Amino acid sequence: MEQLTIGVDIGGTNFRIGTVDAAGNVFDFESHSSAMFRKEDAAEVLAHVILGYMERYAVRGRVRGIGVGVPAVVSRDKRLVRSAPNLPGFDSLALPELLEAQLCLPVFLDRDVNLLLRSDIDTLRLDADKTILGFYVGTGFGNAIYLDGRFYAGKNGAAGELGHIPMLDLTETCSCGNVGCCEVRCSGRALEQLARQLFPETPVRQVFAKHPDHPALERFVRDLAVPIAAEINILDPDCAVLSGGVLGMPGFPRAVLLAAIHAHVRKPYPATGLDLRFAEPSPTSGVRGGGMLARALLAQTGSRGAYAVQAVYEKRESS
Repeated sequence: MEQLTIGVDIGGTNFRIGTVDAAGNVFDFESHSSAMFRKEDAAEVLAHVILGYMERYAVRGRVRGIGVGVPAVVSRDKRLVRSAPNLPGFDSLALPELLEAQLCLPVFLDRDVNLLLRSDIDTLRLDADKTILGFYVGTGFGNAIYLDGRFYAGKNGAAGELGHIPMLDLTETCSCGNVGCCEVRCSGRALEQLARQLFPETPVRQVFAKHPDHPALERFVRDLAVPIAAEINILDPDCAVLSGGVLGMPGFPRAVLLAAIHAHVRKPYPATGLDLRFAEPSPTSGVRGGGMLARALLAQTGSRGAYAVQAVYEKRESS
């Protein structure tokens, strides 16, 4: 009998779950609102939802492990959710251990954007030994950094918080508490606010299709290029992946974004030969990445689950 994994993708807006096979196929996919995790008992709610899912689809006896992505800073050893400003119910939770106690299965944790890039690297058939950056414009501005064949976490697990770099002359307060973060302009939330002000009769998903030449929308797209180009200038990647719900909207002007990125990237390098790839956003990508994460770490840790992940990452850091 084939051994399966479960992928759990918790975003700022949507909660998604599905079963993933060895080939990376997702089935029994479900999507719900993430609002259920804004309470103090977020871990208990999540365990209850996963248990209910396994019972509904009768997969419990076939599942080897679970990969969970959260929109948060995750500790370097992947055992603690440090800070989740959009879902404070997960703040300071040792989520893998709490879930393992309830589910009796190995649970592996990472940032939600890392799961997206893990899936996209495989789907786009990118060289997994290279340096690849992922930029995901959805509810917020997600960023994943994959350096020379491994995801980069930083000292506190906070690397890649690109949505919170400061932009000049911004006075709005971000959800993280700082003033002037680029995410207050470069995100789905910012686009929704812009749409309410300028196009109250147009659904936000249709604003680019219905108002393709509006200067405010062009400014929004050009602003997106600023943090993207900044990180490209710093890290000189082999490839950068561009995706997320905003970039997948009908009529989104991808050519304008690409031109703005190239305008800001340093010449001649890293601009020369810059490889920018659009990945079509899919609601199953994070789930797929979670299942792939669980399978990859199970291959290294056996059935020891979250308690063995720290040793795996320490070994990588020393190699």
